[in-house]
Amino acid sequence: MKIVCIQSTTYDYLTTTIIEGLQELGHTVIASENSNSARKSSNSKIIDGANNADLIIVFSNVNVRHDLINNVSNPNKIFVDGSDHQFFCVPRHIRFKAIFKRELNRAWINQNNEPVFALPFAAERRFFVGKSSGRDIDLSFVASLASNTVRYSVFYRLLRKSNPNFYVGSTNESAYKHLKGGPTETPVFRDILFRSKVSVNVVGGGYDCARYWEILASGAMLLTQELEIEMPFPFVSGETCIIFKTMDDLDEKIDFLFSSPGLIQTIAERGYQHLLKHHTTRARAQYLLDSVLFAEDHVFCDSFYVCQNSKIRGKLFSFFRR
Repeated sequence: MKIVCIQSTTYDYLTTTIIEGLQELGHTVIASENSNSARKSSNSKIIDGANNADLIIVFSNVNVRHDLINNVSNPNKIFVDGSDHQFFCVPRHIRFKAIFKRELNRAWINQNNEPVFALPFAAERRFFVGKSSGRDIDLSFVASLASNTVRYSVFYRLLRKSNPNFYVGSTNESAYKHLKGGPTETPVFRDILFRSKVSVNVVGGGYDCARYWEILASGAMLLTQELEIEMPFPFVSGETCIIFKTMDDLDEKIDFLFSSPGLIQTIAERGYQHLLKHHTTRARAQYLLDSVLFAEDHVFCDSFYVCQNSKIRGKLFSFFRR
């Protein structure tokens, strides 16, 4: 397939996930920028390519040049929203055959029965690059505490365990500086994951956090806060991960896990295999393509425009100010 991608000039996790996956599947990607695993094409090549492309993908984030395809009549356009927020903010004046949203809340109701699909992050190839000489860290929780107050609760609960084989804190590395369309590597964090038997994921800016996928790719067992978003081929608590809902629940599950060390290894291996089957960038890109094919040809997501959602957000903000 020939696929035109209109993306941000900065690094965007979900954009990279899809473009990397499309390339692994062998599809031709014509990209608007030197970013997110892609090489920039000329404006004329993008416009010419878009007119007869099998698919046009418009991504979210800053500096996305929507104007490149404003006059392209090819109806095979989809929008991929990788933002942290849960409201819909689709570029105006572009009709999309399908919308893919990273933070698609499980309680959201598709009132218009439009082709809207969940599209969380996945494990990039670089997440698998690491070396485990031995899992000498029983449990790790590596995170910036500033992004979500729940992280403070988890931080203090874990400290109260007083386990010398727990790593709880920050490495002072910054993964996403938005420089030159690529991420900043975090070798200390990666080393900790590959040495961990269990690693904890807590919601950050959005429910879907890169750490969730990095933990699984390292081979550690995922102990995660419950995510209130839709996910294709979800991980199941007790089988491929462990999910906690409250701080007391977290305490109890940690105590149970370390009283059954064999269970940790079993769940970690099942989680890793489930990741390889359903949640690599290749698998995520194939899921996107399959979903597009599933959508009916004559249906468009006409209800999702900035003007409508601005009114909705205004009502919500007014409500919460009361």
